[in-house]
Amino acid sequence: MAEPKWLQNMNSDEYLKEDFDAKGKSKYTIEGIDKNDPDWLDKAAKKVHAAEGDDYVKLDSGLLTVNQLNWMFRNTLGEMTFVDDNNQFLWYNRPVDPNYKMKAKRTPDQVGDTMKAVHPDIREVIPTAKKVVHALRKKQDGHDDVYMPVPNGNLKKLILHYYKRVEDDNGNYAGIYEWVQDLYPLVKYFCETTGQKLVVDDDAATGATYRRNSDPDAVSGASKKRAPEEKKEEKPDTSTGASEH
Repeated sequence: MAEPKWLQNMNSDEYLKEDFDAKGKSKYTIEGIDKNDPDWLDKAAKKVHAAEGDDYVKLDSGLLTVNQLNWMFRNTLGEMTFVDDNNQFLWYNRPVDPNYKMKAKRTPDQVGDTMKAVHPDIREVIPTAKKVVHALRKKQDGHDDVYMPVPNGNLKKLILHYYKRVEDDNGNYAGIYEWVQDLYPLVKYFCETTGQKLVVDDDAATGATYRRNSDPDAVSGASKKRAPEEKKEEKPDTSTGASEH
């Protein structure tokens, strides 16, 4: 993934200290259950008597059942996950289609896992993940989100990982929300309806840019043809006597 420049310059002595074994304790940590237990979800839910099914959940701006929340999230565009401030993976929106191939694959038995267990310890995967987590935990350089595109040279596959710092009501760090999506279907629709094109640009940092057709119509995206300009009568400037043109 392509890191933003401000993230590349972080001090490795600091971000590598992120505890991906989740040995600490969050305000909402459920203790007494092995975090990497494949049955963590059922065991933890039973221990705290969690709402489920048709139980109502009062939100700050709505009242929904657990089923309604599940249906909404499972039909939401993109893949979403949530990791708490103790680096424990707690939730993802499981796809409705069982044959859907996730871009950032997650499975029900991973829920509750530590960040170390979720991420394979290969190449720079864990160091990069630690860098993102630490940056958002500390709100590095004032940033509360991180955009990580996945360059592949294919303009018809535009994968983006977006990480957002989650805060409690007092502005304290509460975890990270991640959204992963192939932007191409959205970009394709946008271009088709606006008359713009996505083309390779060697000078662009991302390797691609938009090119606008000449004067696209705001509604149809079609290019307007200008009528030949009529010769305008030159009117003298009343103060200088010079022509307007």
